[in-house]
Amino acid sequence: MKSLKEILKSLEGLSDIELFVIDLFCGAGGLSEGVEEARLNGKRCVKVVCCVNHDKNAILSHDANIPDALHFIEDIRTLELSPINIIVERIRQLYPDVMVMLHASLECTNFSKAKGDQPHDADSRTLAEHLFRYIDVIDPDYIQIENVEEFMSWGDMDKNGKPISMDKGRLYQKWVRNVKKYGYNFEHRILNAADYGAYTTRKRFFGIFAQKGLPIVFPEPTHCKGGRQDMFTKLEKWKPVKEVLDFSDESTSIFREKPLAEKTLERIYAGLIKFVAGGKDAFLIKYNSMNKAGKYQASGIDEPCPVVSTQNRLGVAQVCFLSKQFSGHLESKNVSVEEPAGVITYGLKPLGCSLDCVTRTGKRFTRGIL
Repeated sequence: MKSLKEILKSLEGLSDIELFVIDLFCGAGGLSEGVEEARLNGKRCVKVVCCVNHDKNAILSHDANIPDALHFIEDIRTLELSPINIIVERIRQLYPDVMVMLHASLECTNFSKAKGDQPHDADSRTLAEHLFRYIDVIDPDYIQIENVEEFMSWGDMDKNGKPISMDKGRLYQKWVRNVKKYGYNFEHRILNAADYGAYTTRKRFFGIFAQKGLPIVFPEPTHCKGGRQDMFTKLEKWKPVKEVLDFSDESTSIFREKPLAEKTLERIYAGLIKFVAGGKDAFLIKYNSMNKAGKYQASGIDEPCPVVSTQNRLGVAQVCFLSKQFSGHLESKNVSVEEPAGVITYGLKPLGCSLDCVTRTGKRFTRGIL
C-alpha cells in the first residue's frame, strides 16, 4: 500500500478529474471500481483517494485494484482523520473548482429484514452518527449513503434488541435533519439494480446530501420487468440470470458437505411444481428462506436473480430424470439418471433434467448435485 507522501504526489496531473471520492466501508472495492470507470465526454472524471475498511483482506483486495488511494485498515469510529484532511486540503489547493464526495455504504446487517427475529446490534445501527466528525473535517460537497431500504426505519429498540414498531423511523429522520443542518439539501431513492441492466433484483436505499446550489441527480432506469415501449418510454426487459449461469458446470458446492435439510427439499419441490411442471428445466433455490407467511417462492432463471448475500444461501437447480410415457404404474414411470435406465423399448421417451431432488408423484429422494 502506498504512503501518504506517495498519494499526495499522485494527485498532480489530474486536471480532468471533477470529483474526488472518500470511500468509507469500502469493502473489496465494488463502489470504487464503478467510480474509477466513470467517464465524462470520454474522459475519466472521478477519482477515489481514500478508502476505509476494518477488514484486512478486503483492503488488500481493494488496494490491488485501486492502488492510487490511501488505504486504512481501521474502524471508521476510531480512525484518526488528519491524513484524510491533508489529502483533501491538497486537492483543493491544486484544483479549487473540483468537488469532494464522502461515500458511506453503511453496515446494513442490523437494519436488514434478512436479520429476521434475531436481536439487532444497537451499536451497529448507530454507525451513521459517526459520519459527523468526517463532515466536520472534510466539509464534503456531496455525501452519498447506500444501505438497505430498512435503513429508513431506524428507530429505538427494546431491551431484547428488537425494534420498537411505534418508534419506526424516528432516529433516521433525526439523523437526516442533523446532516441537513450543515447546509445540505437531501433526496433519496430506492433503486433496483435490475432496472439498470444488472442480473439481480437487489434493491437499495441511496441518499444524497448536496451543498446548497449543487444538483442532485439520480440515474434514469434502462430496464423494467417485462419491458416497456410507448410514445414516451423505451425500456428493455430485465436481463435473465440464465445468461450468466454455466449449466454445464455442475461441480460440487464449496459451502456444504452434509445432506440437504428437509425444508430445503421442500423448497426444491416447490420449484419443481412452479417451473418444471411449467415447462422450464432449471430454477434457483434459496436455503433457509421463507416469506412472512411461512411459504417459499422459488425464483426463475428468466429474470434477474435475488440478492446474493454472504450467507451462501443461493443455488441453481437443474432437473434431470428419465420419464416413461408408457407402461408401468405411476411410481415407476420416473427414474433418476443416477440409476440404470432400464430396458429401452420403442415406447420409452426420456425427458432430460439435473438436480439432487426428483419427484415420483410427490415423493422425494436425493440424487445428483445441487
